[in-house]
Amino acid sequence: MINNIPKKAGLGYRLYKKYIHFFHNHLFYKNVYYINKENLPPLGEPTMIVSNHQNCANDQIAILMGLEPQYRAYTIARGDVFGWNPLVTKFWYWLGMLPAYRLNYEGAEALQNNAETIRISGGKLLEGHRLIMYPEGTHQNKRWLGEFSFGYTRLAFETAEADGFQHDIKILPTANHYSSYFGIQEDVLIRFGTPISLKDYYELYKEKPRTTQRIVNKLVREQILSLMLNISDLEHYDAIDWLRESEFGTRYSIEHKKNPKYLPEKQEADKLLVADLEQLMQNDKSTWDDICTQIGEISHQEKQLGITNEQVLHPWGASKICLSLLCQVLLFPLWLVSLYPNGIHYWLPKAFLKTDKMFTNSLLFIIPIVIGIPLFSLLTLLVMGLVWGLWWQALVWILLFYPLAFFGYLEGRWMKKTWRNIKVLFNKGKVNQLRQKTEQVFNKIKSII
Repeated sequence: MINNIPKKAGLGYRLYKKYIHFFHNHLFYKNVYYINKENLPPLGEPTMIVSNHQNCANDQIAILMGLEPQYRAYTIARGDVFGWNPLVTKFWYWLGMLPAYRLNYEGAEALQNNAETIRISGGKLLEGHRLIMYPEGTHQNKRWLGEFSFGYTRLAFETAEADGFQHDIKILPTANHYSSYFGIQEDVLIRFGTPISLKDYYELYKEKPRTTQRIVNKLVREQILSLMLNISDLEHYDAIDWLRESEFGTRYSIEHKKNPKYLPEKQEADKLLVADLEQLMQNDKSTWDDICTQIGEISHQEKQLGITNEQVLHPWGASKICLSLLCQVLLFPLWLVSLYPNGIHYWLPKAFLKTDKMFTNSLLFIIPIVIGIPLFSLLTLLVMGLVWGLWWQALVWILLFYPLAFFGYLEGRWMKKTWRNIKVLFNKGKVNQLRQKTEQVFNKIKSII
């Protein structure tokens, strides 16, 4: 039964969400997939969306873009970002972000602030809003699931208790998956699981609150594990990840009747491949260790040559390279034009990156779209319009920001691919040896699994 349909968000928020949605679904990502979206409980039923956390702010944005556009959803975010600036803090609250303070990051003194977050977010749940939470407490840097804290189960049950257990709060296990964590024009996938009704556990919670939370947490975590790609063999993680992204992963997908270019099916094939490799490790660890060592050597040689597995197995011929260079020379002036402001948008985030590379795509999204495009649009109008009197030219230039950004990125990627194939051309002997070694590893794995 629908308990309480929340009020629609204000016009400003709805317009801003449409603005973000346009860039998120049509520029930043090539394809955005929502699987089992019908599992979302009806709007108005208190629902907590609980997900794995792998790509910083992009995880929340991807889920938000799949929810009802007219309504505000709330998400629990790391508490330290709320201390940057008072205006920034207000903006976070306006977006629907609420702070979660963590012992290992913000310190013990900050933990007392979580009581207010629990009160506010619990109230939003009972009003019928969606609440998004990440119980790992921080993003991972690999495709695996970290340990869960009980903060989300505590919030859910304490909210139900404060409400006299009148409302049935539901937890919806969810998982995200990316074709690549880095760069634009990649694919993102959100899989929704089966809602877990907490009403079934209210009586047990009254007697054994901690035991009940452990039971529910286990159910949620097991569902998320089944929805995501979880590479638990962290010792050999790099070898497994290289293998599934290489030509071997593509061939494996096709052999298992999965489309390697369709991310939902590619993820399913990758899960099968990881399971096969884990079985190989259990059956013959010494052979698996030897294979991983060989993969590490191949990957190292690829990096030394500045190429990828694609160029090793499918290099361009000299005629294709020449044709590509000719086209790029002809398009080079247009590419230079595209650098304003898109070159700034692409390179500026790298100046803010320190040690955590997982912030790459969050900054690539936030700096251009949240800050850059509005700022450069205003600057272009002021300079070209107010100073030079070229108002309509300024408007045309602003309208070209999007297509030029799309062109500039694809052209830049094309340049890199051409340069890699040129390297192959000048290192034929080494690449031929590397190709033979790669195929030997592929054949060895295939003969075993």
